[in-house]
Amino acid sequence: MRTWLAAILVVCLLVRIFAAWAWQNYNAQEDYLRFGDSDSYWHLARTIAHGEPYQYGSVNTQIFRAPLYPMFLSPFAALLPTGESNSWTAIFGARVAGCIVGTMSVAMLMFLAARLASLSKSWSGQSGELNTKSVTGLVAISAGLLATLYPGAVGMSIFVLSESLFCPLMITGLGATFFSIVAIDRARDTKAIFWMLAAGFLSGAACLSRPSWSLWPVIMLPYLAWIIWRSEPVAHNRTWGRFRTWILCCLMFCTGNAVCMSPWWIRNYWVSGTFVPTTLQVGASLYDGLHPGASGSSDENMAFVDQFAKEQVDEDQRQQAAGNGVIGTFESRLDRRMRNAAIDWALENSSAAVQLGLVKFVKTWSPMPVARELGSSAVRWAEAFGYSVIMLLSGVGVWRLRNQSGAWLMAMPAVYFAILHMFFIGSVRYRQPAVLVLCVLGGIGLVCCMQWIVNKLMNGSKKMSMDR
Repeated sequence: MRTWLAAILVVCLLVRIFAAWAWQNYNAQEDYLRFGDSDSYWHLARTIAHGEPYQYGSVNTQIFRAPLYPMFLSPFAALLPTGESNSWTAIFGARVAGCIVGTMSVAMLMFLAARLASLSKSWSGQSGELNTKSVTGLVAISAGLLATLYPGAVGMSIFVLSESLFCPLMITGLGATFFSIVAIDRARDTKAIFWMLAAGFLSGAACLSRPSWSLWPVIMLPYLAWIIWRSEPVAHNRTWGRFRTWILCCLMFCTGNAVCMSPWWIRNYWVSGTFVPTTLQVGASLYDGLHPGASGSSDENMAFVDQFAKEQVDEDQRQQAAGNGVIGTFESRLDRRMRNAAIDWALENSSAAVQLGLVKFVKTWSPMPVARELGSSAVRWAEAFGYSVIMLLSGVGVWRLRNQSGAWLMAMPAVYFAILHMFFIGSVRYRQPAVLVLCVLGGIGLVCCMQWIVNKLMNGSKKMSMDR
């Protein structure tokens, strides 16, 4: 079984490296990076590599991107020849690093899938069903194959985008949360609290890679409360004991998160004079998704930022002419202006905002991506097929283990990103981390389907023998 698992990881790495090489050469005649977001990450990586101020173009963009992914890219940016902004070798090296951490994500998914399957008692005791030990290995292999071959997961590894680093951090954080839930079920509160501390730290690291993860505690901590409340009486025989455990877990999660993110918070306060938990691009991102004429995609390429910047400059000049001081930096004031404009429009046009949210939901979760996002029809069909298979199998898996503590945790990132991107813009890109996690449940669902087929064949053989 270990040989099969190792073989899957080797195949996973080779598939990603080959895809990275093909994608790099496909874009060689235009732009190695292809995406605007990639260019911003690469620019910041160069500033880190050369010891320059961490800003994207000017002093008014000092909190433009979270720092962890540019730091991850900086060793490769340091390989650039003097005076050049990019090169084939440096960018391909960054892609290969993404392939390596992407393979690590698959390894962690296989481990989580096997652990989740091993805790379930529903695999044995019925005629023709496999024992739990056999299922554990099959589930790990199935989950690994789904994650290895899913085109969306391959893309997140080879594109120079923050998802390549975010995915392994998110999955590891989910794993720590899962182990905390297991410890709670076994009345091992000390271990549960330790794992929540680790989960908080890893969640903070994931936020420093992709700030959209910052609201994850809003959905995860209430789920943890439900897990604790429904735990066996032997584990928590009093209401106060259950509440105390949940409070301690929340405190440890928040502590771990704060320890990880506090250097970024301190730096942001030093730069802007205000507390900035993630970046000062929240306002622009929110307005991109909520404004008059919005389609649900980033179809204006952030062109509205220039108009808002002009309005902010005029406002600052009026305030100074009136003898009033301005608060914070220009970057923070501009962010606040765009954020307020988005919220005001949504409140004044609530019906249109709801309809737009549904449009964004469809854009994000429709099996077939729109042509604008993925130009090749072959890639679009491969993405649609892989996505549909994983979603169907994960539905089977979560239903099979619906009463198993921690099973629903693997489905919750999909719920989280679905809600989040009904406010921000919608795109197949934003579902990929959640679909990758669903491979855990998909592996369980695939084994369930295989088990069902085996049972049908065995029952058919028995019936034929009896007829004879």
